[in-house]
Amino acid sequence: MPVLGLAACSGGGEDGTSSGGKGEGSQRPSPALPSFKGKTLDAVSDELGGSWPAYTKAFRALTDGHLFDGESYSGTWIVCTQVEDSQAKKVELGFLPPQVPCPPDGRVTNWPVVPNFVGKTGNEAKQAALQLGFPYVSSEPLVTEGYDDNSHLERTVCTQDPPAGQSMSKYYGSALNLRVADSKGSCSR
Repeated sequence: MPVLGLAACSGGGEDGTSSGGKGEGSQRPSPALPSFKGKTLDAVSDELGGSWPAYTKAFRALTDGHLFDGESYSGTWIVCTQVEDSQAKKVELGFLPPQVPCPPDGRVTNWPVVPNFVGKTGNEAKQAALQLGFPYVSSEPLVTEGYDDNSHLERTVCTQDPPAGQSMSKYYGSALNLRVADSKGSCSR
């Protein structure tokens, strides 16, 4: 995957230069890309691949700033920043999960925290976790002896990983792991 050395900023790539002026023979600069801000990763990937195949694309997770391949994150993530070099046919798009509003400057400084799911049912924890940005929720009973059904999420959450109070900036796109009570409702071993 090509890597661009472009900063993630909120500009739409317009740098005040004109595509008119001195021409170089019959070569004409390509038209600028439309703004993809507010669109989902899935929609942008489809549109860029189909309508703008000559562009080198870079996708940046604004949660931690690293580049990714365009498929490693949920397709529901939203474009918040777009930096384009139309002369070089390069574009870098910065994405955030839909649960995090796009900040004006592309820098997120106020992240939600992982809630405390201990004491809730696994189903309650799963619903809240999916809305918060955990795409997967796994659960298993704290005590597995004599455990013979699949009602994990109907039970009380005993422990969780990541722990409550951690910044979601580190955990968007990762799994929430729950340990739930045994079949008798006990969290003790």
